[in-house]
Amino acid sequence: MTKSNNEKDILALETISELKNYNNYTFNLIKQKIQTGKVLDFGCGFGVFSEYLQKSGYSVDGFDVNNEAVLESKSRGVNTFSDISQINQRYETVTSSNVLEHVEDDIALLYDIKSLLKENGTLVLYLPASKIAWTQMDEDVNHFRRYSKKELIEKLTRSGFKVRSAKYIDFIGWLVLIIFKLFRIKPKFNKKLLIFYDKFFFKNLKFLDYFFQKIVGKNLLVVADLKE
Repeated sequence: MTKSNNEKDILALETISELKNYNNYTFNLIKQKIQTGKVLDFGCGFGVFSEYLQKSGYSVDGFDVNNEAVLESKSRGVNTFSDISQINQRYETVTSSNVLEHVEDDIALLYDIKSLLKENGTLVLYLPASKIAWTQMDEDVNHFRRYSKKELIEKLTRSGFKVRSAKYIDFIGWLVLIIFKLFRIKPKFNKKLLIFYDKFFFKNLKFLDYFFQKIVGKNLLVVADLKE
């Protein structure tokens, strides 16, 4: 990962940190996949999830290449690295939310993550899904891709991981994006719009994930172990 202080990156991080209903829901789902032991939150951003894990009793380090994000994460009490070379230990679990899609060579990044895991370590990924849900917002926040389940599993396998589970998250968010595309609306990354969605759509319709988690969603939650 290369150093970045892009204004779009900062706006995205600020916005994500304010999506309270979405964060509570997804943070809990990710937390359920974490085994005991120390955790590295890879691409921790402002440290919101890392702080959440710490308050839940986990021992957590953070890593991010964005200088402003690193400072914010540290201000939350998270031990945060800004360069992989600074990390001199391996972890039982590495979590990474909405990071791989920002990197052109995601395979190389998966190898970097692999090097940070203990022998029986676990990787928990949360990533944007569904290529047909690509909108202007993806371009606004510098996405290279949205993943299909098949593509992500193949890339993890090539990188030396064995996928234990994979399911879709946020069906209602996916549906909203598809409706935008059908009506040729090009939604830009808008902080107020996303907070509105969090309060009035996601909060009341997140239960739909129970029915669509094996079919489609705006994101993928994947758990993978190192191959023996």
